[in-house]
Amino acid sequence: MAKANLSKLNSLHGVIAGYYIEAVESGEELSSGTLAAINAFLKNNDITVDVIEDSPTKSLSNDLRLLIMEEKKEA
Repeated sequence: MAKANLSKLNSLHGVIAGYYIEAVESGEELSSGTLAAINAFLKNNDITVDVIEDSPTKSLSNDLRLLIMEEKKEA
């Protein structure tokens, strides 16, 4: 079996990235499988984020911590 050349692999990577961007931007609820695939795609491509004060990411991080603390109290 022949291997794909770099141009084809780059094209496929772009298509997958575009698909995930459209899925997230659609505003529709994503399945846990889709979210896991997006997370794996980002991780496999070394995409990270630095959380800084007063950013949406920091706010999300704080919200998640509060939810986890509430769940632990209820358990």
